[in-house]
Amino acid sequence: MFKRRKPLTLTETARQVFWPKMGWKRAFTYSKHRLVRLSDSTHSIALGLAIGTGVSFTPILGSHFIQAGIIAWLVRGNIFSAMMGTFIGNPWTFPFIWWGGISLGKSLFSLWGIEGAGVIPDDLSISIVWNMMMTEPMTLFLPWMLGGYILVVATMPISYPIYYFLIRGAKSARAKVKEKRRLAKK
Repeated sequence: MFKRRKPLTLTETARQVFWPKMGWKRAFTYSKHRLVRLSDSTHSIALGLAIGTGVSFTPILGSHFIQAGIIAWLVRGNIFSAMMGTFIGNPWTFPFIWWGGISLGKSLFSLWGIEGAGVIPDDLSISIVWNMMMTEPMTLFLPWMLGGYILVVATMPISYPIYYFLIRGAKSARAKVKEKRRLAKK
């Protein structure tokens, strides 16, 4: 019923990921309205967003929604907002996020005396990375995983107050508009 008459091709779908047809401003505005209209508490929504933001720092792509949902459920955060928070990790931010996780993990491993961990070859390709993770996971994946999960723990307490005040402000502005409309109808 809600499907497109003419499905998007693979190229069009890939383009939509990097540059939405409706534009970034409209996509952001739509997401903001969806979050503000949630009937959950401000704390729960902000907690979910902080969890989603933190989980974006993990290197296990494809599991961010699952991790965010489980953690939000465990700590009674809003699951929908946790999944929305994972969009902090996107094709534009992942290179920086991954660099931060690998760098932190590499620094910790060298601090502990484990040499060679996190060393990335100059001629990097997907096949080389895949081969490194399969044959010698200590070199790339374990430092990346350690650094990523430390960044998760560091990011959540920093992002929670920011989200809390943003959501609180947006909800109060929405309540004022609703009150004005209600008074105008009288």
